[in-house]
This record gives sequence, structure tokens and C-alpha cells, in this order.
Amino acid sequence: MKLVTLYTFTNSFEAQVVKGKLESEGIQAFIIDENTNYTIGPTILEGARLQVEEKDFLQAKHILEKTLQES
Repeated sequence: MKLVTLYTFTNSFEAQVVKGKLESEGIQAFIIDENTNYTIGPTILEGARLQVEEKDFLQAKHILEKTLQES
């Protein structure tokens, strides 16, 4: 199984909502780095990466966009 990042959220609650929507549509989703903040040089990176299987990416992207428009 190859996972790809669908979207990086700065709000972990929003990531959980989209994850639940994807799973209700039959797409397995994972949240990575949900509670991680780190720095690379002067840049602070943070966020929860929502990942799906590569084969589900296009369908998941469509569901993500629809879900974000509704919220």
C-alpha cells in the first residue's frame, strides 16, 4: 500500500472531519503528524497530513474539495 498526502491541515479537528467523510465513502484515510510542530531553518511547519492510498487519490480529492466547500 502506497500512501500519498491528500492535504495538510492546520486544524486537526478539520482533518478528523474530512477523514470521517472519506471513510464513510469507503476510502481508508490516515492522519500523520497530527500533533507535530517543527522548524526547518527559519520556517515553522505544522499540521496534520491527511493521507490516502495512491489509487484512491483522485476520488478522495473530489470528496475533500466538496467537504471543504460545505464547511
